[in-house]
Amino acid sequence: EPIWNRSYVDHVQITMAEDIGIGGRAGYYDGIGAARDVIQNHLLQLLALTAMEEPASFDADALAAEKTKVLGAVRLPKDLGRDTVHAQYAAGWQGGAKVIGYLEEDGIDARSKTDTYAAIKVGIDNRRWAGVPF
Repeated sequence: EPIWNRSYVDHVQITMAEDIGIGGRAGYYDGIGAARDVIQNHLLQLLALTAMEEPASFDADALAAEKTKVLGAVRLPKDLGRDTVHAQYAAGWQGGAKVIGYLEEDGIDARSKTDTYAAIKVGIDNRRWAGVPF
């Protein structure tokens, strides 16, 4: 029995940290934000690969079946105010150099409320991960 389960794991945190701004993606990014840009695709793929059961084989169909099972067991938080965070990067310093904030990026409306940071705590309702926050 693998040790990656609720008996040995307190929580799982999957992080995608970038140290760059949006570059030339203002038109795309301002309409989408961090949650839709990376959480609903890239980070959910990592969650699925981390939390899935071992597949019967490592062919595409077997991997897809296990990922589908674990994604079907993901439970969204009931209290979004407590279990989600959204923010937007501001001007500051990075590596000794001054950097601009999101609202100063070319092509971004100064009143934009688009999130550039998003976090969510979910649960997985299965035998292996019940009670372990992701």
